[in-house]
Formats: sequence, structure tokens, C-alpha cells
Amino acid sequence: MSKALIQIVDENDNPVGVASLEESQSKGLIQQISRVMVEDEKGNILLQKRAAHKKLFPGRWDNSAAGHVDEGEDYVKAAFREMAEEIGLRNVQLKEAAYFYTSFTFKDMKLNQFQRVYKVQQPSGTKFNPDPDEVSEVRWFSKAELLSLLEKPENLTVGLAETIKRLYS
Repeated sequence: MSKALIQIVDENDNPVGVASLEESQSKGLIQQISRVMVEDEKGNILLQKRAAHKKLFPGRWDNSAAGHVDEGEDYVKAAFREMAEEIGLRNVQLKEAAYFYTSFTFKDMKLNQFQRVYKVQQPSGTKFNPDPDEVSEVRWFSKAELLSLLEKPENLTVGLAETIKRLYS
């Protein structure tokens, strides 16, 4: 996996430069994050569990796919790249569902992020191909199960928790 530079933006989400992920996190630079929520025809939501060796939120439930906007990308291109890399999903229609800003600290990392969330509908029988370097598990959750995850925020990424609150509560 290449160490691509990520897009850095100002407080209005306008691109102002690029940085390494490490530099962005140590300096608290503002990043852009694309998130995708895959839903089936019954309203179930696909989540991924992050691989245990990941530096950020290891072993926690996350959106179906999510990641930084890399240099030269926009939110949509990043969403398509992350879906393909993390769960093997390609050639789908994305619908923008949410846009918000988060600012928090995780361990020694300062995370300031604009987050754009997309939804995509896929049949419940869709075969996903998770990348074991990124994802340890994918699983369908009912809306009730999804909401119950908020009771234990230590098992979720901050981005997923915010997405659940904004889209499913």
C-alpha cells in the first residue's frame, strides 16, 4: 500500500495543500474523509470491522467503507477507491447522505475532519471481498442492532458513531 499524500483543507473545506497522514494527525491539520454506508433491500446496513493492527481505531466497527481523500481526488473518487480497496465493491451508484465536521483526539493524534457520507443499495446476497489488511469482518446489521452499537462507543469509530446519529437515529 502506497503512502499517498492526503488532501488538506481550510475551515471552509477548501483545498490548501497536501500532507502525509502522520503530519496531518500530529499537527491537527484538517482532512477530508469519505464514508459509504451499504444498505440492502430490507434496510439492513453493512459494517466493516477494522483490522486489529490498524493504528487508528483497531478492531472497531466502521462504516461499510471509509478513508481519506488523497491528493488529486475529491470525496466521490475517494469513496469509490475505498469501496474497491476495502470490500471489493465496484460499479455502484452513490447518493450523498450527510456532510459534517468532527474534531477529536485519539491517543496522540489530533483529528480534524470534514466527513461526507454516501449511501449505496446492494442486494443482501452481494458477495463482498474484504481486504484482510484493512478489514477483519463485514456484517449486516438491522437498524435496531445498529442503534444498539451506540451504547458501547468504545467499539465504534467516531465517524461511524456520528453517521449512525445523523442518518439512523
